[in-house]
Amino acid sequence: MPYEEYENWLRYFEKRPFGWREDLRASYMMSSFGAKDTNKMFPSLTEMFNPKDRTAISSLKGSFLFSKMLGAKKGKSLDMLEEL
Repeated sequence: MPYEEYENWLRYFEKRPFGWREDLRASYMMSSFGAKDTNKMFPSLTEMFNPKDRTAISSLKGSFLFSKMLGAKKGKSLDMLEEL
């Protein structure tokens, strides 16, 4: 298997962890019996339904450097805010 394919499989299993279908089925069954917030009971479902945004722009957005970039004077304007 090429390394690129291996990396793609790792990304896939981060988004869809092993056993997520069984966890989803159990979550549906528990919620049909009246259980509340069953997605928190299964870590695989929490990751699927609330994915972490791992882009470089999103990590920059909340940083101290970004606040300084926004407050800069006489600087070159970047079109980075459109992506956010």
